Amino acid sequence: MLSILNIMVHKSVGNNLKVIRSNLDMTQAELAEQVGVARVSIIAIENGRYIPTIETALRISRVVNVPIEKIFWLEENYK
Repeated sequence: MLSILNIMVHKSVGNNLKVIRSNLDMTQAELAEQVGVARVSIIAIENGRYIPTIETALRISRVVNVPIEKIFWLEENYK
């Protein structure tokens, strides 16, 4: 059941991290270093293959100086 829930969650959260990062002329490696995660984590988040923990999402928000709800959003309601 947990794996089904994870699939549903991954399809339900969108983000525009790549656009925000690009507008700041920041590389994935620079963002990853400032957030304290691996570059592959930033790649996976930007491509929608991974939803960060709330701690990582808050760190990303702080580094890019954008409110978390402007970076991540729910694409559809849970049923």
